[in-house]
Amino acid sequence: MLRVIFWKIGCELAHLKRALSPQFERKVYYFAFGANLCRDVLEQRRIKVFETFDYVLEDASLQFTQPGFYKDHGYASADAASDEVVYGRMYLILERDALRMDYFEGVPFFRVHEKVTRQAGDFNFYFYRATRAVAGLKPTREYLDYIVDAYRQMPVVPDDYLASVVGLEVLEHFEPLEQTGVFVSDIERWPNRLHPVLIGYERLCSKMVEFLWHRSPLQWMIRT
Repeated sequence: MLRVIFWKIGCELAHLKRALSPQFERKVYYFAFGANLCRDVLEQRRIKVFETFDYVLEDASLQFTQPGFYKDHGYASADAASDEVVYGRMYLILERDALRMDYFEGVPFFRVHEKVTRQAGDFNFYFYRATRAVAGLKPTREYLDYIVDAYRQMPVVPDDYLASVVGLEVLEHFEPLEQTGVFVSDIERWPNRLHPVLIGYERLCSKMVEFLWHRSPLQWMIRT
């Protein structure tokens, strides 16, 4: 529970730093392949984009292996995979916004993503990868549509690749979590009689994060 509180405090401090001292001279390239392909999502998060272009990430595979807020719920991850690629968009954003993006992606305190840095030509960039990849997860229809809609506007995406993404199974039933992982890292260390309590704790913390994720008393101060 303390991690949720510290995460939210850190997030609000990052918003405040961006609002009061944006440091427009300091920018970084960020490769997006999930919901951040949607400009509406970026605008909701008040992420300013200075430059954007389609990009193909090599030696990675688009997988929905990042556990979400419900049973079998998954978010996109660019998992390591030789001779495969992930299609997405490269954004040039402020370092201050990159810090804020870390909080949206659960890097500080939750460590659900790691930041992977690569070099492309004469610039470096980063992207997010799930730290605890779980197979068999499904995106929601809304989330998958963010990706599909963007891919349909990107000439770089082959038709067969687009078709494979369009045909993915989506999450139909939003059931409570049945496993721990983020807030209770190793449930097997605890007696079996405590497992229902620990799963309940995981659900509670997850619900708190979901509720607070895009709610902020300070983000309105940011002028993109």
